[in-house]
Amino acid sequence: MSEQLFLWPDEQSGDRLSWSLSKDKRLRDCLRKYYLQHYVSRGGSQPTASPMARETFVLKSLRNRHMWVGEVVHEMIELALIAMRRGDGAPVEALVERGTRRMRAQYAESVQRLYRERPATACGLCEHEYQEAIPREEWKRQRDRMEQCLRNLFAMPLLAEVQNTPVWRWLALESLASFELDHATVLVKPDFAWRDAADRVVMVDWKTGKPRPEDEKLQIAVYGLFAQRAWGLKSEQMLGKVAYLETGELHEFVVDRQALNEAEAVIRASLKQMRALHADGMEPKYRWQSFPMTDSRATCGFCMFRRLCERS
Repeated sequence: MSEQLFLWPDEQSGDRLSWSLSKDKRLRDCLRKYYLQHYVSRGGSQPTASPMARETFVLKSLRNRHMWVGEVVHEMIELALIAMRRGDGAPVEALVERGTRRMRAQYAESVQRLYRERPATACGLCEHEYQEAIPREEWKRQRDRMEQCLRNLFAMPLLAEVQNTPVWRWLALESLASFELDHATVLVKPDFAWRDAADRVVMVDWKTGKPRPEDEKLQIAVYGLFAQRAWGLKSEQMLGKVAYLETGELHEFVVDRQALNEAEAVIRASLKQMRALHADGMEPKYRWQSFPMTDSRATCGFCMFRRLCERS
């Protein structure tokens, strides 16, 4: 089997299967959510879209307030690293102020439901779409979480290590890339990667939520599979790090041959299940029941598609 590396993936046609960590998580969490996200929403951005496709497309653009904080933090870190790459300063106070302005503007977009008109560009929060009674203090707490994450990052030795690394050793910064496996496109987007003084490639992921060691071990290993192909590395030349920004903790993950083999096996098994469920090959009348909703009410509570599932 030949495997080809794609550094700048093109849009794939509907019959071209793609795999990502987030897509695999939807598959494991709830088949109904997976179906709505990856099949029903297709074409929902077009003027000729059906009402169901349009509604699904709008809802899939939503995020909850916890995910929202993570997005803003990632955006501010990317801006800081871009400034460092130019040789400019990036004081944490300026980033906190910018992040606060960003959250206020996006909150206003969501309250005004501008995402209904511009789902691809306007911020939409599940809490507003479903009219959840979230106290003002909780929204302020999320703003404070954003600040805490940024301040913790700037206090970590990891950032000093990055600042002391020549920019010609930087390899990836929020860079979307892909590689081929089992005739499918595996999408990856490392938060940051560089080659250290020992000539190892260090791959870092920023986390604003609670640690999920098994998920993060898989994530780093998938990055490792990409790094093998992109940069011609052996496993002993890679090191994974996950920075938990809410607490300021840093965990290291070994990227050895066993971890890479296990990650590849997970991808292959996931692709096999995706192909078995490939909705394009089903008669329309069988599609909905072939993707049953999860039994977990807790999972449903955070889902942006809860209205479409008609679960009482």
